[in-house]
Amino acid sequence: MKALFLSATLSGILYVLSFAPWDLHALQWIAFVPLLVTADRVRNRPGSLKATLLAGTWMSVIICLGGFYWMVGATMRFGGLPLPVALAVFMAFCLTGQLQVPLYLLIRQRLIRHSVPEWTGSLVQPLLLGAFYAGIESLYPKIFLDTAGHAFHSALLVRQAADLGGVFFLTSLSLAFNEGIASSLRLRSLRPAVASIVLLASVLLYGQWRVGQHQNYESLHTGTTPRLRAAMVQANIGDFLKVAAEQGTRDAMISVLEQYLGLSGSALQDHSRPDAIIWPETAYPSLFRQPETPNEVRMENRLNGFLETFPGTLIFGGYDRDNSGVEYNSLFFHHAPVRSTRTYHKNVLLMFGETLPFADSFPSMKTWFPTMGFFGRGPGPEVIEVKNAEGQSFNIAPSICYEGLIGEHSAQGALLGADALVNVTNDSWFGPEGEPYLHLALTRFRTVETRLPLLRSTNTGFSVWMDAIGETRARSGLFESAVLSAEIKKRTWPFSPYLEIGRVLGANWFARICQILTLLFAGIFLTKRYRST
Repeated sequence: MKALFLSATLSGILYVLSFAPWDLHALQWIAFVPLLVTADRVRNRPGSLKATLLAGTWMSVIICLGGFYWMVGATMRFGGLPLPVALAVFMAFCLTGQLQVPLYLLIRQRLIRHSVPEWTGSLVQPLLLGAFYAGIESLYPKIFLDTAGHAFHSALLVRQAADLGGVFFLTSLSLAFNEGIASSLRLRSLRPAVASIVLLASVLLYGQWRVGQHQNYESLHTGTTPRLRAAMVQANIGDFLKVAAEQGTRDAMISVLEQYLGLSGSALQDHSRPDAIIWPETAYPSLFRQPETPNEVRMENRLNGFLETFPGTLIFGGYDRDNSGVEYNSLFFHHAPVRSTRTYHKNVLLMFGETLPFADSFPSMKTWFPTMGFFGRGPGPEVIEVKNAEGQSFNIAPSICYEGLIGEHSAQGALLGADALVNVTNDSWFGPEGEPYLHLALTRFRTVETRLPLLRSTNTGFSVWMDAIGETRARSGLFESAVLSAEIKKRTWPFSPYLEIGRVLGANWFARICQILTLLFAGIFLTKRYRST
């Protein structure tokens, strides 16, 4: 079975290279073909199922090694773990992080074995297999919520199809194409390959139509549509300084605040004076409105002094605490003209970063990770009103860091009437390799799914302004100080089919349908196997 593991190695490498930061997205259309073809050739040999599952597991390990190598350094910085422990954690992740591959191979083998003859050589079987893979991958518990469809973040035309069923729709299409090519090679027939090419051509044509539609909307709404001018501030504060600031070191706290205030002051000197200034996650390194030390009082006074000179809305990350003493990772919307503040509390917390399983039931667990934050959960997606200099209102759907990876979160904000998405994150913990590129790639799909622009402010990179088709209009460098200017309009782009159907079936409906199909097939298979014994 050596050929199986060689093909799994090749498939794993192709898969990794299709993702950020390499972005060879065309490889995703054929990434699974080597493993699928080899699995088909050995299917009837003794022990082939076990060998195929092991080969699928090996492919999943390669995906983790090549795509998430940066986790070792991040675990050391974020969790305060020594190198040997961080390596052990990473190896455990590699063995379990992408097991949708062998699970899919198991279902695939059973489906092909029991397929009706009419499916042979058609596109029906590849499409069903693609749906099964999307169902398995969306069910499988992943920390970073990545899926095969995310490889197409930089493919302008392909990613437009995400507004039909979300990013998992792209996953199902890419697996269907892989299966069509594998079927052609298995059957030695051009028919499945031709059907797959027609499928891909349809995706590209749809993408071209949607991009052209967007350009028409932009040209029709140039002069009269209300606009909100924004500035995203990236202060490039390293993780060590950030830790010192959050632990209360006076000089570090003042330094953090002064850097943000200085960059914000430069934004106000620009000829296109912003209506809103956006600072990233935890930019204000203390509890806002609840100072506990003289130094924190001075910091708040310094911030209030800046707000006196800024007539717009300052949107900034910080910490909040409720009356019961629960602290939150929060995003504050301070409207200077009326001296009012709206607060968004992060709802989806990063596992092993902001929360731990069973930590509330066993508080002593929190002492195991002294650098980790333990926060309360906010109520969920919402929209917050921001006004421009002319007094015109814009609805903003906020998200903090990890929440930007979750399609349902942004979709619910869009359905509440948002005009734009705002995402703030830190990212300094993860270093310059891998993660910043992957994080941005996964977040990009929120624009296409909702057909809303995105304003993203980070601490170390990448801060971006993206439009409703996922094109980057402005972007900062990685690990550099920057101020990005952006301008968004009142929503002129129609809701996507993904959102319209989501009104009835719920957010992330396509993945749910794939999950139901997968579970039904698995149940039928297990029932038949049980009865046969």
